[in-house]
Amino acid sequence: MKSSTLMAILILQAVLVMGILSQANAEFPKCCDNCRFFSGAVVCDDAGPKCRDGCVNCRVVQASPTKTFRCADARGDDGTPCPPCKKY
Repeated sequence: MKSSTLMAILILQAVLVMGILSQANAEFPKCCDNCRFFSGAVVCDDAGPKCRDGCVNCRVVQASPTKTFRCADARGDDGTPCPPCKKY
């Protein structure tokens, strides 16, 4: 394979990955109290009686005795920390 063809494939793949990460970052909440970092991703792992505003991926994690929801939004790790929602 020619080096120019290989270079074109690598550039197109990089553009595709950047587009996917930018789409995921657009849906990430503005604040998060329980951020986890792993494998190049940041996951907002907040749980509570309801999902807060701005949560795109809300999941039920406990059905009884009371329903508990967890926000499972994620984004690519760009080095910026998650700002906390709680005001102390």
